[in-house]
Formats: sequence, structure tokens, C-alpha cells
Amino acid sequence: MSARRTAIAATFACVAGLALAHAATDGFEAFTLESARRLQVLRSPMPVPDLALNLADGGRARLSELSGQVLLVDFIYTRCPTLCTALGSAYTRLSRRLAAEIAAGEVRLVSISFDPERDSDGALRVYRARYSPDPAGWELGRPEHAGALRSWLDAFGVVVIPDGLGGFAHNAAVHVVGPERKLVAIHDLDDIEGIVKTARKFVGKKVGDVALH
Repeated sequence: MSARRTAIAATFACVAGLALAHAATDGFEAFTLESARRLQVLRSPMPVPDLALNLADGGRARLSELSGQVLLVDFIYTRCPTLCTALGSAYTRLSRRLAAEIAAGEVRLVSISFDPERDSDGALRVYRARYSPDPAGWELGRPEHAGALRSWLDAFGVVVIPDGLGGFAHNAAVHVVGPERKLVAIHDLDDIEGIVKTARKFVGKKVGDVALH
């Protein structure tokens, strides 16, 4: 009897675990928090708070004040030898593929430092110059203070953890902010074709006018 009860309890525990996993992963469509967030954004574009940046080229601007109907946003720190290098290379390719849209002021690249204490204006400009000889169309900036940095990271679902060696472990993606400053898609940094397609899809349109799937 005891063995039977144990088996029944184990079965219920398994079913409960599967139900919890189903709910937590959007019906098994998402198996990580990152993929769950991407699905959420695709299904329902999220308004991004109108946060401010100190710009590497001088001045201060809120997200709503940055030119470009579509913003491609990534998060970096200039001393990063791995993911941020890949993000810089991705922006090189995107600046070429979307050259016409950038020149027309329809699309703008934006890089935000999550290491504002060490990423000076000069360091950010050097980072950009490493990947693009032309600064036009690529804005770089730093949140104004630690609280503002947390707001930026939370708004885009970016996780940054000190690695104990003076650097950071972090996730990396290109976030597409469309018209009305809504987050409409999150792409892997190597999904250049997908990023270009999404950016062009929202140029000249309202979010509600675009089929999201």
C-alpha cells in the first residue's frame, strides 16, 4: 500500500511539474526567460520608458528625442573582448545593409553602455570608430546614474553580472524599437537578415498596422 501511495504521489508530482513548466514556458514554446521575453514582445509590443542618456557626442537625450523611426538598440561595455566585439561587428553589417534607411533618418543604431563609470565619451567614440568610420546614424550613450542604468536594463530585459575579474557576464541581442517607441522584436546578434527585415517592416508604419507574426 505504501509503495502504491508513493507511486501515486510521484505521478501527481510529475503532472504538477509538467503543468508548472507548461505555464512558465508559454506552453513549452519557450524554455528560457530570454526566449519567453522574445515571444512576449512579438505577441504584444511593449512601450519602452522614456529614459535619458548622456550622449558620447555631447548632450543629453531621452529615447523619444533620438532621431529615427526605428531604433536598433544593444547594450555593451567597451572593454568587453567577446560579445560586445560581436555586437560591434553586427552593427558594421547592419550599417551597410540599412545604409539607405539610416541616411534617410528612418533607422538609427543605438549602443548603451552598462559600465558608465569607465566608459567615457571618448571610450565610446573609440569603440564606434573600431567598427564604423562614419559616426552618422550610430548613437552611443550612458545612463545618467546607477538607478537609471537599472531602469534601462529592466526595460530591455538585459542581465548584467560582474564576473569577478573586472568585467561582466551579460546576455547580448539587438532590440528593435519601432514607432511609438515600442519594443517590437529581440533578435540574436547574428540574425542580420531578421533584424533588417524587422526594421524595414516598421519603417513608415504604426505598430498596429504591422502583422507581428
